[in-house]
Amino acid sequence: MAVLQTFKKHKGAFYVSAAVNVGSILFGFDTGVAGAIVALASFKKDFHLATDPAKLAYTSGNIVALLNAGAFFGAIVPALFSQWVGRRHLLAVAGCFFLLGGTLQTAAQAPSLAMIYAGRVLAGFGVGMISNTAPVFVAECAPKELRGIMMSMFEMFLVSGGMLSYWTTYGCSVHLPATSKQWRTPLSLQIILAALVVLSSFGICESPRWLAKKGRWDEAASTLAHLRGAAVGDLEIIEELAEMRAQLDEEVAQTNGRSIKEMFTPKNFQRLLWGLTVALFAMWCGHNAILYYGPSVFKQIGYTSQNAALLASGVFTCLKFVSTIIFITGVVNIFKRKTMLAAGAFFMGAFLFALGAILKSFPPTKPGNGSGSSSAQAMMALIYLFVVAYSVSWGPLQWVYMGEIFPMRLRDYGMAMCAMMTWLMNYVVSKIAPIAILNIGWKTWMIFGTMNIVAAIFSVFLPETKNLGLEEMDVLFGVVEQEVRTRDVEANISEKVNGGNAAVEKSLTS
Repeated sequence: MAVLQTFKKHKGAFYVSAAVNVGSILFGFDTGVAGAIVALASFKKDFHLATDPAKLAYTSGNIVALLNAGAFFGAIVPALFSQWVGRRHLLAVAGCFFLLGGTLQTAAQAPSLAMIYAGRVLAGFGVGMISNTAPVFVAECAPKELRGIMMSMFEMFLVSGGMLSYWTTYGCSVHLPATSKQWRTPLSLQIILAALVVLSSFGICESPRWLAKKGRWDEAASTLAHLRGAAVGDLEIIEELAEMRAQLDEEVAQTNGRSIKEMFTPKNFQRLLWGLTVALFAMWCGHNAILYYGPSVFKQIGYTSQNAALLASGVFTCLKFVSTIIFITGVVNIFKRKTMLAAGAFFMGAFLFALGAILKSFPPTKPGNGSGSSSAQAMMALIYLFVVAYSVSWGPLQWVYMGEIFPMRLRDYGMAMCAMMTWLMNYVVSKIAPIAILNIGWKTWMIFGTMNIVAAIFSVFLPETKNLGLEEMDVLFGVVEQEVRTRDVEANISEKVNGGNAAVEKSLTS
């Protein structure tokens, strides 16, 4: 009953979270579809990749890496233009880039990869914009007690997009002849999803904190009241607006009105480093190497047929989806952020070390170690256990943590830098992963395993953000003292209440 009452009260915020995260479905679809279609015999035949494993690894690396390159530059756009353009309009612009990129990829003329490459860059630009805008948008709209759940929906929708990409490609592999239609059909779904992203952006309200930052306090108050299921004059709305105003006033007073330079003041730079390091470890955990090149990875451990490799990759995405649902409904509001990150990294490292050891000891190229063997089944189980550990820790929490730690005036810049780090590292990993799998085999997983153990140690020292309001992050990171913040908030509340009382008295005496 309490759950239903909470949902009813905050239905406006849940609606915004769901609508905003439609973009992350396309984000997930775009990142997953490349590795799937490259595994299709029709794609390899049309683009002359079937007879040269080195060329195939190089080309698949390019197709994935160009998306990441576009995303790197797209991630900075919200920070540069949010001065004039609100969050929801940025989502619409991102959808237009998705639409154009998907159209180019679908219309590609084999054997030239030019249109595929160009489409991946443009779609990547949209991915970068989404990866910056969506987590920030949701964080700014969500109540603090539900922020972890609502921001984790970003990962849930992202995972559902990846799941859609692999199962669509698997269905095309099974039911369509090995012609260009087999690989064009999955790519064409990007166009439909892009149209949904554009349409969803027009059915939601603007972020109340973006409105507050622009000095549009009346609009911020009415929007916040809608999101909280309350009246503008209710105490909870007055208090939250007072916290916003106090944070903005303190930031301006401390920095004489500067903006981007504030990010490099000691305390703000410290939280930027925390965010950047979270982004770094999230990309070097090994997950994206499996996600992007799932069919190649499963071929490496013995599942050599096209359909078997695609099916195993599809199961991988289903496990991600189920695990993320479990995380959202039963984990995120129970355990501390740092506890889940440390435990997740430790188990991911352990599973990848075991995967590398079995792959070294029982190479699938030897008789008896192929598909269906005990060693192949053990390695598949380890990959599936790895993705469960990822999906209840670093998968959703990287976006939650990066999206919530920055102050209001710097949130665009901070999230942009973290998103750019994400896509830079993603580019590096996606470029080297297929080449590493081809050339150093089992050692690839030992490298990723080591990075996970380092990430587990790092997570122990991470500042804890669970159950803190966005405006309380300044206190956590030492930018402002608790006493100063409390005094400023109380002063703003008093001013609002006294102003309202004065207006009532004036109306009564007139």
